[in-house]
Amino acid sequence: MLSLFLFAIHSLKISIPIISLYGSAPTFFTLWSFLRLFTLPLPEHVYRQCDDHLYSIYQRFVLFFFQNWLQVKIYVHGDYKQIFEKKENVLYLSNHQSSVDWIIANMLAIHQGSLGHIRYVLKNELKYIPFYGFYFQQHECIYVHRNDRGDLNRVENGMRRVIKNGLPIWLVIFPEGTRFNPISNQNAIQRSSLFAKEKGFSPFEYVLYPRSGATVAAIRALKDHIDAVYDVTLMYNQTYDEQKQIRLAAPSMFEYLQGQTNELHIDVRRIAMNEIPYETNEEISHWLYQRFQLKDQLLKRFYDFQRKKNFQSEVFSSDETDHPQELELPFRETLPSCLFLTLTTLPLILNEHGRSLYCKICLFVPPITLLWMHLFSSSRTS
Repeated sequence: MLSLFLFAIHSLKISIPIISLYGSAPTFFTLWSFLRLFTLPLPEHVYRQCDDHLYSIYQRFVLFFFQNWLQVKIYVHGDYKQIFEKKENVLYLSNHQSSVDWIIANMLAIHQGSLGHIRYVLKNELKYIPFYGFYFQQHECIYVHRNDRGDLNRVENGMRRVIKNGLPIWLVIFPEGTRFNPISNQNAIQRSSLFAKEKGFSPFEYVLYPRSGATVAAIRALKDHIDAVYDVTLMYNQTYDEQKQIRLAAPSMFEYLQGQTNELHIDVRRIAMNEIPYETNEEISHWLYQRFQLKDQLLKRFYDFQRKKNFQSEVFSSDETDHPQELELPFRETLPSCLFLTLTTLPLILNEHGRSLYCKICLFVPPITLLWMHLFSSSRTS
C-alpha cells in the first residue's frame, strides 16, 4: 500500500509539470494573438516590449517547474557575480547535451532581469512544434538549416531586424548544432572527430566540433551592439557509469523532471567584445574552436572529480579561483506567473464552451501557422 502511494506521488510530480506546460501552450498562444492584434496600430517597438514581457511571464512559469518544483541543486561557476550585476546585450554560446539546455539560459537571464530578451538560433526542424514553432519565429528567433550556406545571411538578416527594433537581446546559440549524446548519437561524435582531424586539430572527448557559421554571422552583425559573449559550459551530474567507465547521456526534459540528475553545474565566462578577434571569419572560427577546447578540458575535470570525490557533499570547482554558488530562485519570481497562466487556462477547460474553444485552437491553429510559415518565411530571410 505504501509503495503504491509513493508511486502515485512520484507520478503526480512528473505529470503535473508536463500537463501544465503543454496544456498552457494554447492559452499562451491565444494571449499572444490578442496582444499582436491590439498592438497592430501601434509602433513596432511597443509590440516588441509587450511581447518580451509576455514571453517573460511564460518562461517564469517554466522555471517554476524546473527550479522550484524539483530538488535539483544548481551551482553557478566563473563570472556569475559580474553577469548578475547589470543588464547587458549578450551573445550566449553553450555546449549542448540535452533539451534542458534551453531552459538553463532562462535560469541565468532571470537573475539579470533579461528573461524576456532571449532569442534563439534554432534548427529548422523545430519550427514544426505546434504553437511554439510559430511563436518563436514571431519572437524574432532565427531558424537555420544544417550545412546550408544561406544560414550566414539568415542570421545576419535576423540580427538586423533585432537591431532595428532597438531592444535588449540575449542571442542563444549552441554551436555544436546537435546534442552530444554518447548513447544515441555516436555518428555525430565520429563525424566531429573526423572533421577535427581534417582541420588539423585534436578531436574532442566531451563536446562536438563547433559549427562556426551562426556564431560568425552573429558576431559580424552584432559586434557594435552587444556588450559581451557569455561562454557557458553545462555539466550534469549522474552522467557517468562507474562500472562500464563510459559517459552517459544527459537527461532529457522528461528525465530531468523525473529526478534523474541531482546536480547541475553552470560555468559562465564573460568575454568582452573588444577581447574577441573578428576581423575575418577565420579568426572568429579559430577563437570559437579554442573556447570549445577549454570546454572539453573543463568537462574532463568535472567527470574526473565525480569519479574520485570521497563525499557526496563535495562540490566541484572549475579552477583554483572558482567559488561555486548554489543558484536559488525565490517563489516570488515564478509563482505569480504560474497562477496567472493556471487561472487563464482553467476557464477554458472547466466549462463546455471553453473546452470547445480550446479543442478548436488545438485542432486548427497548428496547421494554419505551419502554412503561414511556409508561405511567408522566405520574406523574412530576404
